[in-house]
Amino acid sequence: MQGVGELIDRWKAENLTLVPPAPKAQILETFESLGSTATADVIALYTSLGGMREMDKALWRLWPLEEIKAENSELSSHGVLFSDYLICCWCYRLKANPDGTSSVLEDRFDGSAPRLVASTLEAFFLSYLADATRLLDGAALD
Repeated sequence: MQGVGELIDRWKAENLTLVPPAPKAQILETFESLGSTATADVIALYTSLGGMREMDKALWRLWPLEEIKAENSELSSHGVLFSDYLICCWCYRLKANPDGTSSVLEDRFDGSAPRLVASTLEAFFLSYLADATRLLDGAALD
């Protein structure tokens, strides 16, 4: 998946504590336990990087699988929560697409439905690389 390797290098340069990659079976089990599907792009992400322990300079954090399980105590038709901005000011969801990818939705927990920010996980990371502030501040990019 494009973009993830470059971001991993960036986060290492920021001295972030990165969680080691997860085995495919654990990724599949985690998403299945939440009533969802770990699509190929989700598997590619989590077999490259298991998550982050703290926010990056853009104030975003990718959750490790154990946190995904803990934070998704209620199943949602809007997808699985997997990351947050500014210590959960709002969070991002992964929702499986019919083509085997996952779209990314922003959930502000304000009573409105989560909003699509990227039609694929790869598009999310490419937008993140191009302008993380614009993406995370809620500008529709995809």
